[in-house]
Amino acid sequence: MTTYRNIHGRSIQSVTTDPSESVTEGQIWYNTSSDTFKTVLVNEAWASSGPAITARDRVAGAGTTTAGLIFGGATPPNSAQTLTEEYNGSGFATGGALSTARFGAGPAGTQTAALAFAGRTASTTYTTNSEEYGGTSWTSGGAYPVATTGLAGAGTQTAGLGFGGGIPGYLTTTNEYDGSSWTSGGALNSARSYLAGFGIQTSAVAAAGSPRPSVGSATEEYNGSSWTASGNMNTARDALYGNGTESSGLVYGGNTGSLSTKTEKYDGSTWSETGDLATARKYLGGFGTAGNTSGVATTGDTGSMSSATEEFTSSANVITAGAWAATNSLNQGRSSSGGAGTQTAGLIYGGSTPGGNPSKLTEEYDGTSFSEVSDMNTPRYCYDGTGTQTAALTFGGSPGPIKAYTEEWNGSSWSEQNDMGTGRYSVAEGGTQTAAFGAGGYSGSNRSEVEHYDGTSWTSATALPSTRRAAIGSGTLTAGLCIGGYAPPGAFTNTEEYDGSSWSAGGALPTGKADVSSCGPQTANFVFGATPGKTTASINYDGTAWATAPSMGTSRGDGAPAKAGSQTAALVAGSADRIATAEEFTGETSALNVKTLTQS
Repeated sequence: MTTYRNIHGRSIQSVTTDPSESVTEGQIWYNTSSDTFKTVLVNEAWASSGPAITARDRVAGAGTTTAGLIFGGATPPNSAQTLTEEYNGSGFATGGALSTARFGAGPAGTQTAALAFAGRTASTTYTTNSEEYGGTSWTSGGAYPVATTGLAGAGTQTAGLGFGGGIPGYLTTTNEYDGSSWTSGGALNSARSYLAGFGIQTSAVAAAGSPRPSVGSATEEYNGSSWTASGNMNTARDALYGNGTESSGLVYGGNTGSLSTKTEKYDGSTWSETGDLATARKYLGGFGTAGNTSGVATTGDTGSMSSATEEFTSSANVITAGAWAATNSLNQGRSSSGGAGTQTAGLIYGGSTPGGNPSKLTEEYDGTSFSEVSDMNTPRYCYDGTGTQTAALTFGGSPGPIKAYTEEWNGSSWSEQNDMGTGRYSVAEGGTQTAAFGAGGYSGSNRSEVEHYDGTSWTSATALPSTRRAAIGSGTLTAGLCIGGYAPPGAFTNTEEYDGSSWSAGGALPTGKADVSSCGPQTANFVFGATPGKTTASINYDGTAWATAPSMGTSRGDGAPAKAGSQTAALVAGSADRIATAEEFTGETSALNVKTLTQS
């Protein structure tokens, strides 16, 4: 009889607690605390990620799962786009626009060295244009030999491969790119459009796709000069996407006659089914280069245009995606209230009640439910606040005479303090109870003034670069943020960073925002909700750029919902329609996929 050690080259380990980090699949250990033998199994599944900024279909994708790129695409009805979005492993940020709007283009390359070629520019117009991306902008490349759409791509910016395509006609054409011009390669054995493609110029795979109305499952491999048939996919389809290498590929989604969630892995000769997408879709985009163990699927047609993004992992770790989840509601629905604290020790106070009246009600959150505590001294809404559950600060507000009032919370009661120098409401705030700033706001007109609070009194500081109200503040007195805001004719995309004495431009918001909620420091900020209107959108800031984050379950905005927490653990409650509902955000977690074995 052979032994575990002879097979695996290692002994069974004896431990008191299970490992918390990833271990080799098949490794066995003995847990002395539970008197059990355990091992880990590979878990293969899709998990939701930050959505694309703009919902659309027929985008092209390139890059890795932590540094990906999507570009082009169409919004109804066949409106070609120049949009480029960059993926950082958790969400998308705006990249440089294509020079030529297109959808159904061929892709190749990486996030900082991508290639876009051919595609459809309008309902019946096709292009031969190629463009190269350098990480910030696109420049012209050599013209693709044929004007077409729905073609596949593989390889790099300087060694690219385009194959298939159609409408008009269905093509067997293969073309190779050397960084400046295209030359003909070996023809596919079967003409097809909206197929999946992956690999490199000299070792690529073409899978599925077909002339409509039929769909195919045929797979071909390219060796740099000719294509040869390989094993058929399990599910025939077109309008799918793929990533990986010739010996380790992944394809997902598509059209089978209906929308598909099917995902299949390729090992160089055969296909096997694995975990399904959560969202069935066709004409989706994707990227990833690490073989059949990872990939990102994004956008597509789900019956309507989608921005949904999912990430595939195959590992001994079970990944639970970051997500918002409903929690117990406020005792009093409201909008334009203040918030402070953390996800498990939050404070919500004041605001506008369903009758439109100012409130002084204060509620504490313990991670499960809200409870009423001592009221504020002055009822108000559209004011601002910061701090913790036991040391909060609020200032400004409305209605009636615009307020300069300042109040401090000590964990049991509010006390009035020295007023702000300028009465105003919708002020951006940041800092602590004893070291805070208030920026901008409104008092008959939009303001740019900034004031500092030292725990006793307010003093004037360097003004914002421009006047605005309904911006959101976050961070500390010496590392703060002023995000968005409103001044005619609309909401700002500005992010201003504060060092305690001066303001400097930060990364631009993907869209103009005002009356949003924000929590977290200057270099790890979390924003959710927006105006005009309401939204479920959430975005993250890393100190340089904003990227999409998982969406809330309820649209909120138009009178900033109260907030507390951080980029990885947040709380939001209330909204413009004076609702009482609340949600918690929990960031991505990872845990070993542990299996208990029988003692035998």
